[in-house]
Amino acid sequence: MAQPEHLGKFQMVRDCIGYENDLRIWGKLYVNRTGRTVGGWLLNSWSLQGAPYWTAKMHWFDRGEEKFYKVYLDFGIGSINLHGEDTEVEPERAKFMRKMMEKWEVEWMHDEAK
Repeated sequence: MAQPEHLGKFQMVRDCIGYENDLRIWGKLYVNRTGRTVGGWLLNSWSLQGAPYWTAKMHWFDRGEEKFYKVYLDFGIGSINLHGEDTEVEPERAKFMRKMMEKWEVEWMHDEAK
């Protein structure tokens, strides 16, 4: 699947899957190709059964801007498209995604130090 133009400066280095109670998430960590610093995350989060009743929703989290962006997949041409900042992301979802990203980044940095 093709990446959005702005993701071209990044390299995907890690796939992650996580959960907490009925909350689920997967993420792909992208790092800057030149400095090997965290650039951002492609994320999908949802809930299984019960509150908070989240449907699956994809986001790009830009680590530099510390913002969530809406993501849409175009299966016809096999691309990922960003459609502006998601200013309406549920606070609980944002908190859960940030918590998991931080955990995964610590794990990635630990593995990189080996």
